[in-house]
Amino acid sequence: MSEKIQETKQKLKDLGYFASDNLSKLILLFEASGKRDKKSIPTLLLQGKSGAGKTFLAETFAKMIGANEKFVQCFPRMGTENFQYDVNIEGVMKQDADSSIKEGILLQAIQQSKNSPVVLVIDELDKARPEVDSFLLDFLENGRLTTGTDTYEKGEYPIYTFITSNDKREIDEALINRSKKIEVPRPEKKLFLEILGLPEEHYLGYIYDKCPNFSIRQAKQYLEDLEILETEIDEDALSQYINLDELNVTSLADLQRMGEINSEELHFESPNLEVCQINISQMKPDKATAFVKLLKESGEEFDFESEEMNSYNGRSERILVNVVNTHQLELLKEYGLADIDYKGWFEHDISDEDMESGNIIWAGNVSLEDGTRFGVKIDGNRMYRIAKFSNRTFVYLNSINGNSLEHFLGQIEDDVDHDYKTDSDYDDDDDYDYR
Repeated sequence: MSEKIQETKQKLKDLGYFASDNLSKLILLFEASGKRDKKSIPTLLLQGKSGAGKTFLAETFAKMIGANEKFVQCFPRMGTENFQYDVNIEGVMKQDADSSIKEGILLQAIQQSKNSPVVLVIDELDKARPEVDSFLLDFLENGRLTTGTDTYEKGEYPIYTFITSNDKREIDEALINRSKKIEVPRPEKKLFLEILGLPEEHYLGYIYDKCPNFSIRQAKQYLEDLEILETEIDEDALSQYINLDELNVTSLADLQRMGEINSEELHFESPNLEVCQINISQMKPDKATAFVKLLKESGEEFDFESEEMNSYNGRSERILVNVVNTHQLELLKEYGLADIDYKGWFEHDISDEDMESGNIIWAGNVSLEDGTRFGVKIDGNRMYRIAKFSNRTFVYLNSINGNSLEHFLGQIEDDVDHDYKTDSDYDDDDDYDYR
């Protein structure tokens, strides 16, 4: 990236607009085009969804070059006359016919260009009548405006024109050809969070993935709501901007937990990934022996441990089997241990797509000597601890609290009750054990 592009990008950022390298380049060229000695007016046609930052870009550009900004908000069925003349409310209130009409936005821009640069913002042109597009062509091409028998021409300073559109209707092809068209997309998640001043693992990143129409403007408004409420999350405030059902969580306490992952250290009882041990001596002695023999002949490499223990009937042998992966756990359940409780870390192949999806929240603030990386996988109304070590992935399952293998594999579907909890409900919620 050239030094000039980097300088433009930094100027925009200093004023609060985070532009990509490509957009910074286009803005640099746009500014340069206005400095050429031409009658024509440089024009950018900004298209994209509402809330993407189109108008904010125009406002930021005006501040960057120190220009006088002229702004007009188009409305449904707005006609050409609204660009030539405007209503002077003060004159109307005084019932003064001579002062009830004032210069329209285009004439204002032309007059201002005789003294200083101007940034003209025509917001949401797609709401105006189609004939407005043709009317604007002569103004943009030749820098002049004809009203009746009078013709006005722009001054020596440039008029930079931004036209925004939310795709309510198609813009005239001739006007598009006269303008430089820029699609203002929704920023990538990393930039989205940077604009908001939030860490990479903030729960709004999860909302970004789940709600594609959640805009920067809405996110900023939501964060302002939280400042007033003096809280980190509020379901009523959030519901003003998104459909909470899109999040696929039972409770907003889940999102609160995501926020806690970012703001405090994430600890686990067993950083060495404690292996699950199942006591098969719970079975009748004769069956336990037969079961051990069956597992040894299964072709799977099971690891057994035995120890003597005291009982009412004297000393007895306690037989434990170490279960290291989900395949072994499935095999045990097929062989008849379906009703025995289990908990521990199981090796499980998680696809690369799933690993990088928004359903997995990685804890970036934990650094272990052996390089193990921890995170949380969101699956419907359940959360699973996961880990990655030496290209191997593991999941923590606990059949006692309902995070069983069947649930993790999607063999049992939960009935998700979207009864969103308040912060006070969250304080009493102990379903999520991260330690």
